[in-house]
Amino acid sequence: MSMNFKGRKGFYKILFFIFTLVVIFIFAIVPTDHIELGYQHDDKLKHLFAFFTLSFLLNRASSDMAQRFRNMSALLLFGIFIEFVQYYLPERKTSIEDIFADVAGILLFQFSYSFAKEVRDFFKK
Repeated sequence: MSMNFKGRKGFYKILFFIFTLVVIFIFAIVPTDHIELGYQHDDKLKHLFAFFTLSFLLNRASSDMAQRFRNMSALLLFGIFIEFVQYYLPERKTSIEDIFADVAGILLFQFSYSFAKEVRDFFKK
């Protein structure tokens, strides 16, 4: 199975996505006292924002419906992987709520994207 990058532009989109994925993973494994936002549930907001961003980037690289479902599944597995790794890090803790926040970020992007497409198509008529 080969990936169709749709030319050089698609290749750079995938490359930027991978770079962002690595950065988010690094932030997920460093101690949390280095990246606090300053309120009680800031970790959930960071998860939501990170997975919204990853969904956006991955969707920009491959946006047909079958690929979108594959992308959402892959991102969910990445979120579960992060929690698995955090389980073994003494300075981090695993939380099912983090996975829910990941799903919320993924779905928030997908709903926003679908809504924006509907609005755009409505005004094109």
